[in-house]
Amino acid sequence: MRQYSPNGSSRSGHEKNAIVMLLQRARTTVTALSLVTIVALVAGCGGGGGGDSAGVSPQVVSGVAATGSPLVGQVTLRDSSSVRKDKATVIANDGTFAIDVSDMTAPFLLKASGSADGIDRTLYSFADKPGTANINPLSSVAVANAAGVDDPATVFDKPDAATLDKIKSGMPGSVNTLKSKLKVLLDGFSVGNADPVKDPFTADHTGLDGMFDNVKIVIAKGTLTITNATTGAVIFSARVSDIASGRFTDRDDDVPKAGPRPAAPTNVKAVGGDAQVTISWDPVANATSYDLFYTSKPDIAKEEDEDDDDKDAKRVKNVTSPFVLKDLVAATTYSFIVRAINNGRRGPASAPVSATTSATTPAPTIPAAPTGVSAVGGTKQATLSWTAVTGASSYNLYWSTTTGVTTANGMKISGVSSPAVQTGLSDSTTYFYILTAVNSAGESAASVQVAASTLPANAPPPSVPAAPTGVSATGGANQATVSWSAVTGATSYNVYWSTTSGVTTATGARIAGVSSPFVHTGLGASTAYFYVVTAVNSTGESVVSAEVTASTNAAAIDGAALYTSNCSGCHGPLATSSKRGASATAISDAIASNRGGMGSISLTPAQIAAIAVALQ
Repeated sequence: MRQYSPNGSSRSGHEKNAIVMLLQRARTTVTALSLVTIVALVAGCGGGGGGDSAGVSPQVVSGVAATGSPLVGQVTLRDSSSVRKDKATVIANDGTFAIDVSDMTAPFLLKASGSADGIDRTLYSFADKPGTANINPLSSVAVANAAGVDDPATVFDKPDAATLDKIKSGMPGSVNTLKSKLKVLLDGFSVGNADPVKDPFTADHTGLDGMFDNVKIVIAKGTLTITNATTGAVIFSARVSDIASGRFTDRDDDVPKAGPRPAAPTNVKAVGGDAQVTISWDPVANATSYDLFYTSKPDIAKEEDEDDDDKDAKRVKNVTSPFVLKDLVAATTYSFIVRAINNGRRGPASAPVSATTSATTPAPTIPAAPTGVSAVGGTKQATLSWTAVTGASSYNLYWSTTTGVTTANGMKISGVSSPAVQTGLSDSTTYFYILTAVNSAGESAASVQVAASTLPANAPPPSVPAAPTGVSATGGANQATVSWSAVTGATSYNVYWSTTSGVTTATGARIAGVSSPFVHTGLGASTAYFYVVTAVNSTGESVVSAEVTASTNAAAIDGAALYTSNCSGCHGPLATSSKRGASATAISDAIASNRGGMGSISLTPAQIAAIAVALQ
């Protein structure tokens, strides 16, 4: 079987010799096999394509792109080399992404383009080196503020060395300023100390992600506005380039909160066993889940600050009582605390408890097959992610360009960890993967097969479409028709409208997913309406088109009603009127000459014409 090291080294001399011996043995002992069969055996160990350079990247930028819900779309990473390099990857279903940067120059700018909860979003972030760079509304603000600009798009579209250095030095202060200005809001979701860019982040509607669910963060015309998503109340506003001078609301009711903080778990017990400890506790009212923290230090810190715990303690999320913590060291004392979680808010720590594992270590067992395996494609790469397997010390990845990959016929990459970014792949190619978990007892069964397709060769970085052109608007009876020319790459269009000139995506009412010509109905009569149009694709939304305007027709005039109120007293009911057949000119002349006292009637020419039509 062909095996790749993590750095993607090609087949060694020992491997080549092994294959030659295999062929010789095949000729002498399996004479009934045809040459085709021999080749098939060799291909089963080394087939799959992708080139000898395919391996797992040792350097990646990874994170989560989310706004409360995971972003559905792509992440583009742009480096700082003199001849700029861009790479892109599809965002996984849970919002995670990872991009190989082993051949790129730090620092890096990132752009996530896509949609969440039916709303198109473009968000930005920054990484000064390989590591974590989450992409969310606050990371966009931090990048722009660190650069001293009001729109993060201007930095990504035209980066220069001076600006990138400015962002690199300014990001820590920008993030800290945001945390300070938004402390009341962040504290309400137990994330007052969280770094939205670099700290671990999960799109699971708890913690920081839960906060994003409850607010609307908008950058428009250089101003950052954060509003309560439920009430619309403004929580914070500031110039993006001057967040420190922003104003936070002084009304407590304007600020959303995750809900009441749950109490500390009580009656916590820990019982040691063979390489394991069983921890139990009494249920906490209104708790939706529990987190367990443990360490082999003599004691575990009981922090009253709900945002912080002992930095040496390990965390296990979403545990239930009783919980068995396995694969511990024999004859070792461990300390534990438990915290309850309610609607994303973590309560205070329980009283610490301790337990000692048995002196003997049971024989290890082969771990279970990995679950939660996913694969997404990118620029000459694919990113594999999976859920950690209890008892696994490492993982093996097997891949092929042919479906039906197994441990016997797939290319093997040993010692990978999640997320694993396989690089050196061919363009526009689908790759198939399985994963196994490994420990001293052996290798698990294979996971289910997953697949990912790389992006096309020489494809430009994913970008939003251009703004629509040729936009026009024509008024009608209680409606207006807006038309525009088709935009290359657009899959749909959004129309924004207002009765005030200067409409933008922030100030206009949005009608999504329309096509040209679009008929806007239900409008008021004799009213001017203003429109802009944007083009949309899977990457995001374009800038707005030129503004156009159209006025609806005047309201229809009821000539019969006007006749009844102004003329029927002298000339009888409309149906039998003595003035049947009178023209608008005759009626107008009679009013103008005050014939029969008609000069007191105040009617416009349009109203006179409507009465004349009713008399015909």
